[in-house]
Formats: sequence, structure tokens, C-alpha cells
Amino acid sequence: MDSHTISTLNRLEVVDTGRRRRWSEEEKARIVLESLSEPRLVAATARRYGLSRSL
Repeated sequence: MDSHTISTLNRLEVVDTGRRRRWSEEEKARIVLESLSEPRLVAATARRYGLSRSL
């Protein structure tokens, strides 16, 4: 590695994601129903709400 690469690797930034979100039962049901309305909407719905598709 050259000196430029080494100096770039020394920088580390930590991003705080905040605390855990809490969803009401109604919000959970709405999100699940939205994701099931069409097959392609699972990933899109997950992205919209900041969720993993596996959740």
C-alpha cells in the first residue's frame, strides 16, 4: 500500500442509528398487508420503512 491508501484507512466514522423503533399492532398489520398486496412489493415496502426483507 502507498502512503495515500494508509492515511485513508486510518479514518473511521461511527454513525449512530438511534434507538430501537416501536411499532403499534395496527402499524405492523398495515405494513404486512402492504407487502403482501403484490409479490414485488415486499422489498420495496421493507425499504420504505427501513426494515430488512426477512423481517
